[in-house]
Amino acid sequence: MTKQELDQKMLRLQQGDESAFEEIYEDTKRGLFAFILSLCRNYHTAEDMMQTTYIRLRTTISSYKAGANAFAWLYTIAKNLTLNEMAREKRETTASFDDDSSKYGSYTMNDEGSPIFAIMNKVLGEEERQIVTLHVISGFKHREIAEMLSRPLGSILWAYNNALAKMKKAIEKENRDED
Repeated sequence: MTKQELDQKMLRLQQGDESAFEEIYEDTKRGLFAFILSLCRNYHTAEDMMQTTYIRLRTTISSYKAGANAFAWLYTIAKNLTLNEMAREKRETTASFDDDSSKYGSYTMNDEGSPIFAIMNKVLGEEERQIVTLHVISGFKHREIAEMLSRPLGSILWAYNNALAKMKKAIEKENRDED
């Protein structure tokens, strides 16, 4: 879906067309979830934040401006909500189940079974994970990512290429270790 198509759907939703919300959700859910997951690195938190993002979309659609980058607007909502939730979770006092993880179970992105997520978590920083996720999984152009993250295009390109080099090096090392 193009920026213009999403913009039109946002405007339809703003005008009260309820079918536009379902279309927006279906067209953005995969990429948005991957982006949120790259931020929080917890599947359940990502699910919650995704739902919260779409709720916030519904409640703030009146502030959407026609012709704005709808993807950047939606991803900024998701980013802000997720970062706020992560900060809130850090402030909470919780019981630690680390010692009894076999008793209670645990979940990390590695449990997803994808070696790419495992490598990304192992060798990439937060911003690098975001950039790779937005480009590779969500299909955004580097220029769009730069706009979403409020960073210069050159910085995004450098970080993306650096992230790919780190991942390639980690994969090559893992392959050598297996031999």
